[in-house]
Amino acid sequence: MSSTTGIRSTTVAPAAVILPNRGQAYYTVGVLLIAYIFSIMDRQILTLLVGPIQQSLQVNDSWMGVLHGFTFAAFYSLVGLPIARLIDRGNRRWVITVGIGLWCIATAAGGLASEFWHLLLARIGVAVGEAVLLPGAVSLISDLFPAEKRGRALGVFGTGASFGVGAGLLATGLVLGYFTEHPLTLPGLGLLQPWQTTLMSIGLPGLLVLLLMAGVPEPRSRKNAMGVKPQARTDVPLREVLAYLRQNRRTFAALFLGAGCFYAAVYGSGGWVPTYLVREFGWSYARVGALMGAIMCVCGPLGVVIASWLGEYWRNRGVSNGNLRVALMACILLALVSVPLLLASSLERAIPFLVLATLLWTSLFGVGAALIVEVSPAPMRGQFMAMFTGALNLLGAGCGPVFMGLLTDYVFKDPHAIKYSILYVSLIACALAALLFCSAWGSFRQTAQNALQWEARRALHP
Repeated sequence: MSSTTGIRSTTVAPAAVILPNRGQAYYTVGVLLIAYIFSIMDRQILTLLVGPIQQSLQVNDSWMGVLHGFTFAAFYSLVGLPIARLIDRGNRRWVITVGIGLWCIATAAGGLASEFWHLLLARIGVAVGEAVLLPGAVSLISDLFPAEKRGRALGVFGTGASFGVGAGLLATGLVLGYFTEHPLTLPGLGLLQPWQTTLMSIGLPGLLVLLLMAGVPEPRSRKNAMGVKPQARTDVPLREVLAYLRQNRRTFAALFLGAGCFYAAVYGSGGWVPTYLVREFGWSYARVGALMGAIMCVCGPLGVVIASWLGEYWRNRGVSNGNLRVALMACILLALVSVPLLLASSLERAIPFLVLATLLWTSLFGVGAALIVEVSPAPMRGQFMAMFTGALNLLGAGCGPVFMGLLTDYVFKDPHAIKYSILYVSLIACALAALLFCSAWGSFRQTAQNALQWEARRALHP
């Protein structure tokens, strides 16, 4: 680590003087954190609407897995890289703003669905809009903070995902419960199903974030005003990005695929555990939403903060793969916790392990981004973050929930066997993730060095 200190300071120092004060940097993190919360709320809203949507639209577990898993992941991944090119070359504030508007409107539009394919189209809109936020936010935050503070800032931003899941479950449970008791009738639309009203009620408030985005700075614009050419750090040809990817393919393959497998367990469990609690212990979706929402709101952000702090602690003390250690630990611990959670004989015995699982589900929300930032040159971070989120969504959100639904419908052929579907997929996914992360143990440090050397060469020869 000491041998790279000089290079690191030369490559990140310009970012530290782009803003006139730290207040704007922290304001940016705060606004993006709020946007991330709404993003995850809109993404996870279907978790508590499985039963009502199945009754209304007559679909089975497999198709519900496709709806809130594969469809979202496939389109999120498909548009990720083109959007990331815009992020790495253009005005990130405006790109993120457009994405926020799109996913909020698409979520609300899902409430107008009267057939399954209507809802499918709406979820595609949500996926395309949300594909903007993570690579855009990581790229922007990385430019606003020096390396020694970047991990903490990304960790704070990462808490938005966990808090968003909790807030989404809590809000969805409360709103669904209210409109179940008080159905809403709108002129021209007639009587709405409770799940339809819930989608509208959760989706539209996110549009308020658009007002907050007006105060978010774009460091590249300020650099232009200071006479610095943006090409010095941004306009990197795609062939150069792909060349760097090929040069460091072992590290990136391990990170992308490892995160994808880990999130297959996370997204699969997060998507189906509420249904497991309903089917196994007889609770209502509204009641389960309140329980899991409260746990996620407290333990979710705590898991992100603890994991990010631990990774940064190791990294700042010379352990170049500190964040990778955290990722490996999360895989092992999640596999161990999943067994008593899903085989508990009562809800009271399941809750302590649900708390522990929640801490682990969210542990890579900050660490994952920090891993990509460490091994990516600054002008490529948006694109590599898009590849990372594309892989984890395609494998995680795309495969985890679907495989669990398929096992339940076509292998066990029993809705109450959902707990075994969750358990088997989680154990296999965590084992694969751990092996993949271990395979990057030797190459990770060299890739981080390569990123620093690339930035140093770019600074000398823009």
